[in-house]
Amino acid sequence: MFSIIIKKSPKNIVKFLKFMVSMNYFHSYPSLTPLLLLLTIVHMEDHRLKAFCLIVETKSFSKAAEAKFMTQSAMSHLIKNLEDELGVKLLNREVKTVTPTPAGRLFYDYAMQILGLYKTMEHDVYDLVHKVKGPLTIGASPTVATYFLPQVFYSFAKTFPEVQINVSVLNTESVIDRLCEGMIDIGIVEGIPHKTTIHREEIAEDEMVIISSDENPLAAKKSFTPQDLLSQSFIMPETGSGTRGLLDDYLRTLGIDPGNIKVSMILGNPELIVRMVQSGIGISFVSKWSVFSAIKDGSIKLLHTGKRLKRKFYLVSFHEEPSTVAARTFREFLKEYKFFIPF
Repeated sequence: MFSIIIKKSPKNIVKFLKFMVSMNYFHSYPSLTPLLLLLTIVHMEDHRLKAFCLIVETKSFSKAAEAKFMTQSAMSHLIKNLEDELGVKLLNREVKTVTPTPAGRLFYDYAMQILGLYKTMEHDVYDLVHKVKGPLTIGASPTVATYFLPQVFYSFAKTFPEVQINVSVLNTESVIDRLCEGMIDIGIVEGIPHKTTIHREEIAEDEMVIISSDENPLAAKKSFTPQDLLSQSFIMPETGSGTRGLLDDYLRTLGIDPGNIKVSMILGNPELIVRMVQSGIGISFVSKWSVFSAIKDGSIKLLHTGKRLKRKFYLVSFHEEPSTVAARTFREFLKEYKFFIPF
């Protein structure tokens, strides 16, 4: 009965389950929860749709199979069964790059809509049973993901063990793009997002510091001039990151044109930046969160300019109120969290 309801109209599941709750059906049969019903149906119905969409997007059976942790033959068999059931060819396999047929393109468009409905249905059912569980998709900038979030996730997972967290590590610009596309629930970034349609909340403060190896000549100086900095090779974060724009503005306050510095390397990983500075390749700006251990062991020195560079970490969402119970719960948890301050 339940499968028939879903196949006829996926939207009906939420209305149907609300009716079941109002009739105290689940109170009489506590083992048959809405969540169990939902997951049983969704896992049976959507795995072939996801596999097909992945092939269309990657243009490859092998890449799609690798992403789904399947063999290529199993993936091919799955799609062949789907084509046999529909009685129509969905994919062109004659060329090296797999492409959808006209019917396949139409099927892909509908499959994406159905998968979107499944996701909405899943979130609505979790809302219905008022339990904090299910997927939580977060986009975070590298510094946030590496040094800021592990302590948060440890505490959050202990309190809400049934939330499955999926983290994408991206620069600030990409986090905002994914948020607007509906691919993540919330984001955590440094710096103020440029898009005014994005809702943001300040959750912590950070300070950027200039670092060098312990053998760099500047490490022995108590003060230095802009010319001293211009004589150095810089390791900089990637263009498009919130950090890069902030650093360019800061250099201007020191009387340095960002275009005049010698950039020897561009890296997006803050931990790797610290290691490169330790090796003597150049100097760099990093969050004090990322350099705490290296300063303690003496392999990294702070270069003091006399001007502090502070920034904020922001929780960002497409709407003021995130759409899922897990995202709303994480947001409130994060706002109340007491962070360790490195120094």
